[in-house]
Amino acid sequence: MRIVCPGCKSTYQIPEELLPQGKTVAFKCKKCNCQIRFARPQEKEKGTSPMVPGDNVSAPRDRSVQAPAEHDPAKVRALTSKIRMCLMGFIPPVAQVIAKAQMVMSNPFSGLRELAEVIETDQGITTNALRVANSAYYGLSGKVTSINHASVLLGNKILGEIITMAGARGFLGENLRGYGLDSGILWRHSLAVAVGSKLLAAKKCPELAEDAFSAGILHDAGMIMLDPYIFERKAAFDEIIGDGSHTLLQAEKTILGINHAEVCAEMFGEWGLPRTLMKSVATHHRPASSGDALGYVVHLADIMARRCGYGIGVDDMLYAADKKAIEFLDIDEEEVTLLQRKIGESVENIMSEVLEDPI
Repeated sequence: MRIVCPGCKSTYQIPEELLPQGKTVAFKCKKCNCQIRFARPQEKEKGTSPMVPGDNVSAPRDRSVQAPAEHDPAKVRALTSKIRMCLMGFIPPVAQVIAKAQMVMSNPFSGLRELAEVIETDQGITTNALRVANSAYYGLSGKVTSINHASVLLGNKILGEIITMAGARGFLGENLRGYGLDSGILWRHSLAVAVGSKLLAAKKCPELAEDAFSAGILHDAGMIMLDPYIFERKAAFDEIIGDGSHTLLQAEKTILGINHAEVCAEMFGEWGLPRTLMKSVATHHRPASSGDALGYVVHLADIMARRCGYGIGVDDMLYAADKKAIEFLDIDEEEVTLLQRKIGESVENIMSEVLEDPI
């Protein structure tokens, strides 16, 4: 199905079988950020879930990807080893703050003061954290004056969530030249997935709500690591995704021998984050491969974020919800619609305050 952006007239080719029948879907144009809305005509056959277009896997059926001629298997394997070696030293300052916050939150003997101390030495994260705390999302607009004040008003768990969000904002807000993403696009997508993950976890497994938020906001962090390597091979990368029938995940694997989900999990290990988070991000595109509850949550939140306009680009409509994730979370079409509306409202409430201070 050929989709044309109403703003810049860019075209996208999306396999019709992956679209929900008779339902309006939306995604943002990769080039001009304009929201594109369209619908697949309703067919006579009934009973198909709008989140599961007749397939029980989370990505398109395995199509053969023709690797560009200059990328022979030996060179790709060597490149994969190089990327993994570089991961060993890839620990940005914000990652240290996020890791420390996670450690404090996992310690039952830690108090609010210990968590507040994690970010007080980083003025940038402190500023971002206060802006987030004062957003309409938390209902305290203009009331939070310091990190200590936030810890008293919001409590340990919410403060930890805010620290993770504030730290990730600068890290994920970069312009990704390899993927062709303007600054802020990956951040908004990650924020929407984090909010959706928390909502889904609260419904099915509330004890995982905080972990779900953290996993959601960091699930695509591997793209930051891979972007320089993609940029060096951008022509070959664009050749694979150019016809609109292959995902970024498939192109990464072909060009680099590793995808961003795998890299993200390995990054988490390097940062010292919990193994539960590592597992969920590693499998969030194919959660049935592990049957992990947190993986199901992040996977479905990723799909919903893409469907309500907070995707990352050209391949947004190539992903379908895993049927086992739908069954595990016991969610129907009406609930999906409601949750997507909540995701959109929540992201806008957070961004309305945060965007006053550009990334």
